[in-house]
Amino acid sequence: MTVLTILVKSGTYNDMTTLALITSGAIAVDFEVRIFAMNDAVWAMRKDVIGQDTMIHSHFPEFSDKLADALNSGKLTPWWGLLSDLKEFGELEINVCGLVAEVIGLEKEDFADIVDGIAGVAQFAADVDESDFVLSI
Repeated sequence: MTVLTILVKSGTYNDMTTLALITSGAIAVDFEVRIFAMNDAVWAMRKDVIGQDTMIHSHFPEFSDKLADALNSGKLTPWWGLLSDLKEFGELEINVCGLVAEVIGLEKEDFADIVDGIAGVAQFAADVDESDFVLSI
């Protein structure tokens, strides 16, 4: 099986949506996907934060408005919902950075159900070593 490891650093709605869409495409072609979240992405995956930021940032207001309409009408699934759905269809593992979690005082139970675990950078390095492709968002 082809393995894709994705490092996500930003927790913005735009970047998390990009993460979910790329993951969707990869799973659609039978890739195994491993996501490692660092920095703001760790914060975005907290169960008490997830879903609060749905602000779409763009230099093109009409684009932002159309995406917001698609979200509000249910035509576009929010990133956390898409990642949750993808876990049912393919091989998807999501880990958050242990150092970041420790620094901000978070435990596994503080994260949304889509998060499989807390892992160190050594685990990310091992995932990279076993991967066919690596992507950073």
